[in-house]
Amino acid sequence: MDLTPITYEQVLALFAKTDEQIAENYKQMAETDKRLEKLMARTDEQIAETDELKTEVGKQFIVMSKKIAALTEQVSGITDTLGRFAEEQIRPSILRLFREKGIELEEIYPRVNIKKNGQSLLEIDLLLVNAMNAVAVEVKHSLRQKDVEDHLKRLAKLQESGHRIIQGTTIYGAISGIIVTNEVAQYAIKKGLYVIKPKGDNVEICNEKNFKPKTWGIKAA
Repeated sequence: MDLTPITYEQVLALFAKTDEQIAENYKQMAETDKRLEKLMARTDEQIAETDELKTEVGKQFIVMSKKIAALTEQVSGITDTLGRFAEEQIRPSILRLFREKGIELEEIYPRVNIKKNGQSLLEIDLLLVNAMNAVAVEVKHSLRQKDVEDHLKRLAKLQESGHRIIQGTTIYGAISGIIVTNEVAQYAIKKGLYVIKPKGDNVEICNEKNFKPKTWGIKAA
């Protein structure tokens, strides 16, 4: 152990050096605090900017949603109007067209809404009936393959419904449009549906004479 005597001056110098180190440490701590304050302030600003951005985006989303809803309503209205126009185009001659195909029909029921347990089960644009036969017709302004597929599902539901209007009848399916491409027409025909489309100033059933339609009958309970 070093027992060399230490002078008063050396003690003062040692304290002075210690004070300098403490002062330096405090200085560094103060600088660190300032940096933390700046960082926290910047973080608060970013959070505020983010919240403001979220609020603005939320407002824009609400406005856009309202515009989309309004546009959807307008398109729905236009589609409905075009559909009704298409119905009016085919209705005057539709009984005759099916009579020429050997399917006797007497009455036309437009926009038939069939319900089950108080809930709407399906809607048929035109339902043609007599005591023995029924034809469920889906009418579109512009006919698509999806419309054909949807109508096939509708016919299956109609078959299951056992509704009094079609009770005891043989049910046929038909699909019509003001605009009908050959591809869609052939797809519907292959699925066993009659296809009604414009011909000059009138409409026609474009299925060939040897066409064998698919039939749906009421299933026994």
